Formats: sequence, C-alpha cells, structure tokens
Amino acid sequence: MNIVDVSERGLSFIIPAYNEEDGIAATITRLAAALDRTGLPHEIIVVNDGSTDRTRESAEAMPGVRVISHPGNGGYGNAIKTGILASRFAWIGIVDADGTYDIDLLPQLVDRMHLGFDMVVATRSNVLERDRSVKRFFRRMFLLSFVLLMRGTVRDPNSGFRLFTREMAMTFFPFLCDTYSFTTTITLLATGNARFVDYVPSEYGQRQGSSKVHHFRDSLRMIQLVIQGTTFFNPLKIYGILALLLLVVVGVPAMLMSVLGSETLAMMYLVLGCTMVMLAGLGIMGDIVRVSNAKLPPPTVITSSSHGPRNR
Repeated sequence: MNIVDVSERGLSFIIPAYNEEDGIAATITRLAAALDRTGLPHEIIVVNDGSTDRTRESAEAMPGVRVISHPGNGGYGNAIKTGILASRFAWIGIVDADGTYDIDLLPQLVDRMHLGFDMVVATRSNVLERDRSVKRFFRRMFLLSFVLLMRGTVRDPNSGFRLFTREMAMTFFPFLCDTYSFTTTITLLATGNARFVDYVPSEYGQRQGSSKVHHFRDSLRMIQLVIQGTTFFNPLKIYGILALLLLVVVGVPAMLMSVLGSETLAMMYLVLGCTMVMLAGLGIMGDIVRVSNAKLPPPTVITSSSHGPRNR
C-alpha cells in the first residue's frame, strides 16, 4: 500500500456536505472560531458531495475555506475520504454540517490528542433521546453486536464529530466505508487494532435540514461492517461464531429430525445448512481479501474553489 506521509503539525478539518445549505455557513463560522482557539495551524475543507441546492455557493462564500465538489453524490464516507486525500496536516477532524454537534468542544478534543491518542470522539450522551423509536431499536441492536464482537470499550461509534491521525486513516483507508458507516468502520478498526481511542462527552442538538440516513438499510450495513472488521483483526472469533451457529441451528435440529424418524429430511437439512454456513464463511473471507488488495488512490483532487487555508 502506498501510504502518503504528511508530517506537518496541524489540523485539517473536513466538513462533508450534501444538500446542507441551511447549516453549512453557520457550521463553518463556529468551526473557524473553535480552530482559532486551538492555536494549531489549520485548514477547513468542505467536500460538496454533489449537492443540488446552494451548499456549494454558501461554502464558497466563506473566507478561508477550501471547497472540493464531487460531480455527483458519492456518499458521506467517500466525501470524507476525498478530504483526507486533500489534507495537508498530520491530524484530521470531521464534523457534520447539520448543526447537531457542539463544535465549541473542539479545544478539549485537541487537548486529548496532545496526550498521544490516535482518535478522540465527541460522544453524544443524549443520542438515544433524540432518536425515533425505530432508529433507537436499530442503534441498540448495533451497539449490542459491537459488545458481542469487539474487545475493549466502544462508545458512540457513529459520532460524526471526532479527531484522528492521518496516519491511522491512511493505514485503514481501503477498509473505510464510502457511506454513513465511515465513522463506524474507523472506530471498529481503531479499537480492534489496539489503537488509543478516547471519548469526550457532548450533547447532540437538533439538526438543520432533513436527514439523509436510511435507518433499516444503514443499520444492516453497519452490522455487516462489524462482522467485516472483526474478521480482519480477529478471524477466530467470527469463525467460532459460525461453528456455534452450525452446531445449534443445523446440527441439533438435524439430529432431532433423525431421532424422530425423518432421516431423509434430516440429511437434506444438514446438507443445506452446512452449505449455507460454508458459503457465508467463504464470502466473509473473500470480502476481506478484496478489501485488503484494494489500491490506495493518489492524493490528488480537483478543487472547485479555494480561498486559501486558515493557517496560523
């Protein structure tokens, strides 16, 4: 993997934006003020992910901001990855443009990064209160899957306000999801690979504009990513779970069918069940091989507007 070395001390802050004209200007203003308080050299990169409203124009009107535009909507994670490749500093920050995060906490996150952490996450202590019932259910199911498969403590893996080292992001780059699960994958990989992760409590506010998240689809996708990431750093755990499922869901019922005199049905069930579990295992491993062999894109992007980085 060709990892680009960016060693210049400072903070590159990325704002992925898709149809966020209602909140992008206010987010940039708050972020610029918070960055000035950190005392670090910094830049703000807005990645306009194919917006069809005035997000691009609003961002370009703000001083000290670099705007990168995708020709179409490539996904939340894809926008962040574009920003990472365009960044110039050793630390990366991300925040959503919908006004839900307390950006004033940024100096606290920076202080924790100075202690040597690879990633510092602003955890949303009231996120379940903000969720609707269906979203709350899927979030709890997802967190449960994290607890069952992960080692170490994981808090709010979906938070869109965090800092992390560029080195870590580039190391995991092929595994980072192009959709809303980007934050999930980088949390999963950082925790699973024994990186130093810290958490700062925060409050989750009311968003500006409409949500682009598809709760059912994205929740299933996140569970898939948990399985993928766990296989990457601890394959024995995943295959141990598959073996247990094979025993409980396939082996025991087949044995009961045989005892009850349905030998033919038991054999068919056993063959079908074993085949499905084997295909699932091969699929998981094939996905890991595919991602592991992915080539890292070059660190070049086309910028639609640049008013110069906010360097101090």
